Amino acid sequence: MLSEDTIKQLISLPAFLTNCNKLAYMLHMSKRDASELLLIELLDHRLHKWTDKDVTLAIQRDTPSLKWRIRYAAKDYYRRVSRDAARELTKSQMMAGMEPHVSSQSETLEALERLQELFKNKATKSWAESVLRVGKSESMVQFHQTPRQFNSKLAKVCKYARQHRQPKQFNSHTKELQIISQWDDLMADPDTSDNDIQAFIGQHEAYINEVINSPQVAFQGRLIKRFEQAGRDKYVFANLMAKREQQLKENK
Repeated sequence: MLSEDTIKQLISLPAFLTNCNKLAYMLHMSKRDASELLLIELLDHRLHKWTDKDVTLAIQRDTPSLKWRIRYAAKDYYRRVSRDAARELTKSQMMAGMEPHVSSQSETLEALERLQELFKNKATKSWAESVLRVGKSESMVQFHQTPRQFNSKLAKVCKYARQHRQPKQFNSHTKELQIISQWDDLMADPDTSDNDIQAFIGQHEAYINEVINSPQVAFQGRLIKRFEQAGRDKYVFANLMAKREQQLKENK
C-alpha cells in the first residue's frame, strides 16, 4: 500500500500526467477521472508488487522502469475499454440483423485507435465514437435515429472501416524507432521480468513477428505466446532486436 504522499508524487510525474491526458482525450472523459482510473490500473497491475519504498526510489531516480509501467498501464486500460466497446458493436451488428465478420472485433479496435484519421467527416466520426463508447441504444437517442437509420449507418461505417484498414506493415521509420526505444527502456531496467517482455511482445506482436521471421529462431510461436518458456530463443530475439536497431541507425 502506498502512502498518500507517495501517491501525490506519483500522479504529479510528467509521465503520469502525459498518459493521463492521452486517456482523457481518447476516452472523452475529464482529466480528473482519467487520473483516478490510471492510478487504479497502475496500482492494481503494473505496480502491485512494488512497495512504497520501491516507488519512492523510482520517483527520485526518475527510472525508465516506472515510466514504462505508467505508459503500459494506460495502454492496458485503453485496450480493455476498447475491447468492451468492440464487443458492444458486435452485439449491435447482431441486433441489426447483420452477420458479424470473424474479424469484426479486431477491425473495430483498429477503427477506434485510428478514428481521428479514419473518418474525415466530423459527423460520422462523432457517431462512430458514440457507438464504440456507449453502444447502440444510447447512440440512437443521441443522434435521433430510428433502428432502420442506425442499421443503415452501421453497415456503411463497418464497410468503410474494413476497406480502409492499414496493412500490417512497418514502413514508418518513426514508428519503428518508437518501438525500439521502448525495447531499449526494457533492457536498461534491471527489474524487467519475462512478464514485462511478454507484455511488450503482446503490444507489438505484428512487428515482433516480422523481426523473428528468421531461421535463427527455433520456435517462433512459443517465443510470441510463452516467452518465459522460450529458452535459447530469448537471447536470439534480443540479438535480432539489437541488429534491427543497428540497421535503423545505419539507414538514418
